[in-house]
Formats: sequence, C-alpha cells, structure tokens
Amino acid sequence: MNKRKRLIILVALLVVAVPAMAVFTGMDLDATLSNLRRELFFDYMQISHTREEMEGEYGVQHQKMVGIVKKCNDMSLMLYSQKQDYTFDISYALEKVTQEYNDFNKNRKPYDRIVSSLEVEINRYARLIESLRRLPPELREVEVVPDSLAYHNDSLDVHLLQNESLLQQELQEQVEAVLAFNAVQDTLAEGERIPAFILSETGQADRDSCLLYASELLKMYAAAREMVMADSTHYQEARLRMEESFEYARDYYGLLQNKVFKEGQTPWKTILGNPGKYWKEAWKAFGKKYSISFIRALFVEEQIEYDVDEISNNNQLANSARLYWLLIYFLVFFVLWGLSALILLPVYRFIKPVKERVAKGQKRYIALLLACVLFLILSYESTDDDMLRKSLSIMHTFLCLLMAIYTALLVRLDPAKLKYSARIYLPTIFTALFVISCRVLFVPNAFLNFFFPPLLMVMALWQLLANLHNRKKADKTDMITGGVSLGITAAALAISIKGYIFLALIILVWWYFQLAMVLAIASVWDLTLLYKKKRLNKRISSQKAKINYVSGPAKEPLLFSATWFFDLVREVLIPLLVLGSIPACIYWALNIFEFNDLYRTIFKEPFMRQGEMCVSLYSIVFLAGMFAIFRYVNKALHSLYQALKYRIFMRKNNKKTVRNDEVNLALGNSLISVFVWFMFADLFVVTLNIPTNSLALIAGGLSAGIGLALKDILNNFIYGIQLMGGRLRVGDWIECDGIRGKVVDINYQTTLVETLFGTQVAFLNSSLFGKNFTNLTRNNAYELTIIKVGVAYGTDFQKVREALEKGLEVLKKKDKYGRDIVEPTYGHYIRFDDFGDSSVNVAVRQYVLVSEQIEYRYQCKELIYKILAENNITIPFPQRDVHMIDDKK
Repeated sequence: MNKRKRLIILVALLVVAVPAMAVFTGMDLDATLSNLRRELFFDYMQISHTREEMEGEYGVQHQKMVGIVKKCNDMSLMLYSQKQDYTFDISYALEKVTQEYNDFNKNRKPYDRIVSSLEVEINRYARLIESLRRLPPELREVEVVPDSLAYHNDSLDVHLLQNESLLQQELQEQVEAVLAFNAVQDTLAEGERIPAFILSETGQADRDSCLLYASELLKMYAAAREMVMADSTHYQEARLRMEESFEYARDYYGLLQNKVFKEGQTPWKTILGNPGKYWKEAWKAFGKKYSISFIRALFVEEQIEYDVDEISNNNQLANSARLYWLLIYFLVFFVLWGLSALILLPVYRFIKPVKERVAKGQKRYIALLLACVLFLILSYESTDDDMLRKSLSIMHTFLCLLMAIYTALLVRLDPAKLKYSARIYLPTIFTALFVISCRVLFVPNAFLNFFFPPLLMVMALWQLLANLHNRKKADKTDMITGGVSLGITAAALAISIKGYIFLALIILVWWYFQLAMVLAIASVWDLTLLYKKKRLNKRISSQKAKINYVSGPAKEPLLFSATWFFDLVREVLIPLLVLGSIPACIYWALNIFEFNDLYRTIFKEPFMRQGEMCVSLYSIVFLAGMFAIFRYVNKALHSLYQALKYRIFMRKNNKKTVRNDEVNLALGNSLISVFVWFMFADLFVVTLNIPTNSLALIAGGLSAGIGLALKDILNNFIYGIQLMGGRLRVGDWIECDGIRGKVVDINYQTTLVETLFGTQVAFLNSSLFGKNFTNLTRNNAYELTIIKVGVAYGTDFQKVREALEKGLEVLKKKDKYGRDIVEPTYGHYIRFDDFGDSSVNVAVRQYVLVSEQIEYRYQCKELIYKILAENNITIPFPQRDVHMIDDKK
C-alpha cells in the first residue's frame, strides 16, 4: 500500500512540476554550487597571478612583433636601395625579405592562439554567469556584468519578449508548482521527502558568490583581450608592408634569375673589344664598394664626385671591414696551421702508438685538420648581425668540406700516394675559396665580369698540369675525379666567357660540395672493404661452420645474420648517400648565393603533371632511395623466413640436416616478395599522387576484357600458387609427357624442369594440372628400380642369387647428404623373372634414390657383369644356325 501511494505521488509530482523543474544529474544542486564556489574562489584568488602570466605571454609576443615591425622597415629600405650592378647584394636582400616574411607569418600564429584562447574563456564565463542567473529562483539581471559581456540567447530572448503573457503564465505555473510541491512534502515523513529543486538560502548565497567571482574573471579576460586586440592595427600595417615587400622581392627575384641564367652579363668577347673601358669600370666599382686609398687614387675625380653625391661612407667602411676581416681570417688560419704542426710534434715523438701509425707524409694533413678544428672553435661567434652570421656560416661550411676531403684522403690512401692525390684537388679547393670569398665580400658585377674568366683560365691550366704531373703516382679514383674537376672547370670557363658569370660560380661551388661528398662516400666504400677483409670474412667462415645442417646455395641466405651490417652499408647507406648528395649539394650551392627558391623550382616543383599525378625530381630521388630500403628489407625477411623454416622442419622431423630443396620455401618467399613490393607500389602511388579512383574506374571498366584476354595468365597464376602451396616444390623429381627431370623453379606462370639430358623444359602451370604428372619424390625419395640380366639354361639359380646378393652389397652407399642410396629395409631383391628364348631372365629389384638413379643403373649393370664373370656364370646370347642347301644335289 505504501509503495502504491509513493508511486501515485511521484507521478503527480512529475505531471505538475515538469514546467518548472530543472533536471540535474549527479550530486545535489546545493553541493554542486558549493563546489563551484570553491573552485571559482580559488581562481579568483589567483587572478593577479593569472593576469601577470597573460601579460607576460602577451609581452613576449608583443616584443617579437615589434622587432619584426622594425625589421620590416629595415628590410624595405635595404631592398629598395639595391642597385642592379650588385647581384650578391640584391640576392641577399631578396632572401632576407622572404625570410622575414615567413618569420612574420609564423609569429602571428601564437598571437592568434592567444586571442582564440581568450575568446574561449570569455564565452565560457559568460555562459556560466547566464546559467547561474537562470537557476530558480531566476534573477532578472546580473548588475556586475556589463551588457556587452553578458551571454544572450537571441532566440530565447525574442520568444520571451514577444510573448510577455506567456512569460507571466509560466512564472505563475512555477509558483503553483512550488506550492503544490511544498504541500506534498508536508504529507510525507521526514525520511520520505523528495529533495527540493528550488535553491535554498545557502544555495542562493553560493550562487551570488559564484556570480561575483565569475564576473571578475570574465572582466579580467575581457581586459586582456582588449589589450591584445589594441595592437591589431599595427600588426595589420606590418603585414601589409611585409606583403608589399615580399611581392616586390618575388617579382625582382624572377628578374634576377632571368638575368643570371638567361640573359647573362657582359661576354668576355665584348670586354676584349674595349679592355681599357671595362678595366676602369671594374676598379671604379671596386673602389666605390670598398674604402681603399690606392684604388681611390687611381680614379680621384670619379671618387671625389661620388663622395659628394652619395652619402655612403658607412656602407663603404662596412664593406672594407669585411675585406680586412677576411684577410685577417686567412692569416689566422695559416698561423693556426703552423701552431698545430708544432703542437703535434711532441705527440709524434713521445707517444709510441701514434709514432708507429702516422707516416711522415700524413703529418701536414693531420695538422691541417687540427687547424680547421681550432679555427672553427675560435671563430665561433654569436652575433645579431645577419651579414656577419651568414659570412661566418659560409666560411665554416668551406672548412668543414675541406676537412671532409682531407679526412677521406687520409682514410683511403697509403702515405706514399697521399701527397700526389692531394695535389690534384688543390685547384678545385682554391677556386671554391675564391668564389666563396667573392660572395662574402659582395664583389660587384663589373669586377667579376673582368677578372673571373682569366682567373678561371689559370685554374683550368693548373688543374690540367696537376693531373698530368701526378697521374702515375696518384690513386686511380683521384685521377678520375681530377679529370671530372678539369671538365667542370672547363665548362664553367666556357659559360663565364659567354657572360654567365654567376651560373659558373654556382657550378664551381656545387662541384666543391659534390667532390667532398664523393670522396666521403668513396672512403665509406673503402672502409667497408677493409671491414670485410679484417673481420667480416672471419665471421662468415665462423657462421658457415655453425650452419652445418644445409649445404650449397641454400646456405648463402642464412649468412645474412653475419653480413647484415655490411649489406646495410653497401646496399642501403651508400645508395642513399649517392642519391641524397646530388640534391643536397645543389641546395647548399644555391643557398650560398640565396637562390633557395630556385632549388624548390628544380627539385620540388613537378616537371610532369597528368591530372592529379605529379612527378618531380624530389619524388624520383625519394622513390629510388626507398627502393634500396625495400630491397634490403625483402632480403632480410627472406633470410629470416628461411632460417625459421629450417629450424621448425628439423625440430618437427627430429633431423640434424636438411637436404637441398627438402623444405618448400617457394610459397613463403613469394608471399614475402609480394607483400614487400606491394607496400612499395602503394608508396609509389601515394608519392606520385596517382589517383586511385581513376585506377579503380579503369580496372572496373576493363575487367571483363582483361579477364577474357588474360584468362590463361590468370589460370597459370592461380595454379602456380597451388603448386607452391605444397603439391610441388623445387627439387622434386617429376615425370610428365614422357619427360623426367628435376624441378628447378616454380613461378606464377611456368614450372621449369631440368631433364636427364641437362636441358630445361618449361611447363605451363595449367598444363601440369591438366595432365597426369607423376611426382616421384612426393611421398619419399626412392623409386623402384629393376635391372634384368639373363643366364644360361641349366645354371643353378640359387648360386646366381647368392652371388648377386653378396656382390651388390658394395652399392649400399650414402649420398652427400648422408642418405642411403639403396633403401636399406628392402635392399636388393633377386627374383626369377621369366623364361627367355635363349636364357633364364633374372630381375634385380631395389629402391634407389631418384636423384641417384641414373648413375646407380650404370654402376649396378657393370657390377652384375663382373659378378657373373667371376662366378663362371654364362650370360647367353642369341645364336642362329644357318644350313646351306645345295640345289645341284
């Protein structure tokens, strides 16, 4: 009865109180408000700390943006002040503007994140305040929150404003519901009362506190947002200015590329037509660029006029300072080289291992390497000057490559050849040093146009003489690279004579980078050969001794556990270095001259587009490198699979050895290859962005025609998988269409059989299924072999049996795998076969290994003849008596 009464009361409350009840799940509403008050109070007490953190984050971002705005102004002035005759200066300015524009876009993202984060917090607190306001009893408004920050549900507000009578009715219903609810509460016992859905006095107090804390936090975030948004005008102005400079730089960059790589500069033939004019222009441009007294004295009138008209003393002094700085660096390097040689003297003298291993011809080059290291350490400088930082980076790159070249020579060569091979590379090194010095000093175009082709002629002649003089004593590899260096120098000379000076400069710097990479790769190759000679051969011999359960070709894949590192270096690392060195060296060379966009155009921009498919040099190099990796993975998986298969087979069959082709590896190897190269094909499709939808559409449209046209190919493919699944394996002996032979290969189309005569016959996989081929070694490796011989009538057959059984015992030998050639449980079985015309036929029956059957037949027949002869047993032969009839009688 009590349960029924409670149920009726509960249903009545739901019907009456639904319009006014707020549904809460979880804990009690008053408890929820109490917890919320404590959380908001904690955030409110931390408001000062939070405000300081936000101001600090904003301050950091603000300082970055202010710095970028200043750099924007500097870059604009630098960009628009460059003259056309200073290509190095122009390319540097264009690259700096592009870099600053990219930095600006990157640094805007944190600012955008700050604004977005503040918007989220403001929206959250505004909604929280509105939710607190609407809790029954509902508040008309929250005075502490400005209307601009308050959350407004427009659809709800419009509905209530347009239906004022409806609002009054709903409020009246809420009041009636509350009265009804209280009346019901009075009828229930203390423990049976339903919890109230109207805030208690404590809950209302907690709500007021929550509103206070939330409103203060809302105001704090709103103030922070206003502070951040106050800079939007400056950021917008900086962005527009940056975009303007970037657009100008991009257009000018195209003009510069066209001038360098298409139009060129003044051809040397034109300069030879009026050398005095161009001589003066060259030195005049050099004098304007650098404040050098003796140059100014050569052209006093022009220089004085220049100083009056142009206020460029600061730039002139800065350029002159770079020139003197470079000369001092060269001097310091040679001093460090001498000091390094002195430092190493006691090391060579008193440290015995070093003294024994370092030859006299190697000492100067070791001192050179030490000087390079000391120079890199001492010249390291953290500076805010972009030009100085770029110059130092270029010089350090040159020294690192110089170290790579001479380290490779020390590693590869004997001391007797070191000096002569090193001389071959001196012209290339000094040519690269000259080019890099011109880049560091921002040498004007007129000076390069006049002096660079003659200098390159000298370098080409020097390279030729170095190759000829050292050809007999230098290493063969170095002679080849020396010949390539001569060819590249000659090509650069021809290009510079045509007037493409900067293209020649880029080619020469690229070859210097590429030469260092080539020698480094060659040294890695030589180190692998040395590793193989001193360690790997021993490991291979030891591994071969451990792998005593197989022999012949089957042992080679199992040696991968000993050769994996050697194979990794030779088959993966070196190909990747070769493939990666070409784009890397081109990038480094172009970066020296600030032509980074040209690298992206050459390598990353597709040179072939076909719909969505894009083919670029970068994608080709990437896929070639991945091919080397997948090939190595395929080899490793094959080796691992074979090793596991052999171990499982020996454990399962309790064997210690495995014959060649006794274990079926064809299907597993095929599946591994299909899986690996399918993954590569998938990578190929993704890299080239080949549309798979189009492929599916084409495949679906042509499936019927392809199915009919390739029916036989598909059948052979399916039958090939079935054959490799266990019905046939490499090494089995089969007989089909009168052809007997050994299976040497099973692929997806044919099965290759080597016959008894040494020829190879290919059976289509479908034809093997369509014919009754016999697998002679499927169940076991033995086949019944019957050899017949005839003895004379009247011969004691028991004597013949005993003689043959005893004499044929010598044929019970073992093959190279330890198997009995003649099945031991059956042995030789001598039986009376038949009555012949002139002899009694004897059958010698035995089960012989199929692979040994041919040779065994020859040996057995020869031995039977010998046994019968030794035991005076006659082997009759057919005879015919001819009677001559004389017709005359």
